[in-house]
Amino acid sequence: MILEKRIVIDLNDHDASWLIPWKQEAPDGYVGEYQSTILMAEGPHREYSVTDSIMCAKRPEQTADEASAFSHAHRNGFETFFVDSGWMYLYVDGRKCKVVPGDIIQLQPYQQHGMAFMEDVKYRGFFHDLNSLDFAEIAQHLKDKMPEAAADPEFQKVRAEVGGMDMIMRERPVYKEVPTEEVRAVKNPDRPYASYEFPGCTVGVITTRWENAGVNEMICARLKKGAVVSWNPYPRERELYYVRHGLVEFTVYGEKHIAKEGCIVNIPRFAPHSLKVLEDSEIYDMGGKPQWFAFLQDYEAIRTYDPQRLEKPETLTDLRKKFGVEVSGIKYEG
Repeated sequence: MILEKRIVIDLNDHDASWLIPWKQEAPDGYVGEYQSTILMAEGPHREYSVTDSIMCAKRPEQTADEASAFSHAHRNGFETFFVDSGWMYLYVDGRKCKVVPGDIIQLQPYQQHGMAFMEDVKYRGFFHDLNSLDFAEIAQHLKDKMPEAAADPEFQKVRAEVGGMDMIMRERPVYKEVPTEEVRAVKNPDRPYASYEFPGCTVGVITTRWENAGVNEMICARLKKGAVVSWNPYPRERELYYVRHGLVEFTVYGEKHIAKEGCIVNIPRFAPHSLKVLEDSEIYDMGGKPQWFAFLQDYEAIRTYDPQRLEKPETLTDLRKKFGVEVSGIKYEG
């Protein structure tokens, strides 16, 4: 089955992971971006949509500010980008800041943004409520099959009429340059919204539900070698993880899969699974269905004010059920 073959998707292997390759090429041959769809969006909120991109360095003759001229916003859609190599400037909400490997960009509807890529940047994207990727894929198919149609002004008119790209073009931004830490759109696991410590595991809240219209949230788990995480037998939601660093053994449907740095782990709904950390790792929950932040807040409250309640098995069971947390246990064997 195709689904089984794509439990672990290695973004380092473009031949295997890039489903619909596309490039943004100017008439003079300059390529601004190589991009491919990794997973197609699904459901009413167009979730689980993933792309992998190489954003090419700006033209040598351009300044960073000139390169940021492609400033725009979307009426709908939430975009999350992992900057995993290279560096760039982000122009957002009248501010300019430097974005480096390790940073994460999270953009919301109507938020004006532009970028200047100072080097080739490895750029992993996760989206929901965004339809522009669907139309980009359709347009690429048309370009492959009928290049003359894709370049036809009539096609551009039709695409605009059906609202294809949902892109509001904006003027070149006026900005104030500020430290990255002052820009809310730039996240980093070293600057979580909140952080919680457990044996062999640090859990950081990177984006909250109110930053994602209530659809999901993003949690980073920094797990030590020897940590073992188990889930309920038949989890109710599809899960999507990004292994940014480390080496992790996932067992799904009783079969072992190794996920290394730069791998997507795509776990179907109801699939029994667990994981074992083989090297210190940094893993992101990109499905974001559990209300992790609420669960962690309430767990910390009980641990602080009424620790004896945690001795009762039903306390954690009820708390997990209340917030949709399917993780049944974390053990540290380090």
